[in-house]
Amino acid sequence: MRIALSLHKLGLVNSDVLHGLGFASILGAVSLWVRSAAVDNKDSRARAERLAIFIGLWPPTFFLLGKVLQDIEAAPEEQARKGQQAKEGTLEDALAPSGSAAA
Repeated sequence: MRIALSLHKLGLVNSDVLHGLGFASILGAVSLWVRSAAVDNKDSRARAERLAIFIGLWPPTFFLLGKVLQDIEAAPEEQARKGQQAKEGTLEDALAPSGSAAA
């Protein structure tokens, strides 16, 4: 959480950027995995597959940091409303955008 707070205070990233990096790393891992199949050399193929797996481990970190920043970026009133709705209603109601939540 300190990492997310530090990045947010420095103005380097916001939640949308981190979520985008998560999706980009998924696409990058799949791309590297597909490209590794075209390599003829056994050692090069193994190295490319390991790189694809390594890149594939990044998305959960990006998504988690993005969610932390998303919660930080929300106004305190919105955070309180979501918390109250989570206690009273269903999860879908609590996670719905402000305008579509039932009163």
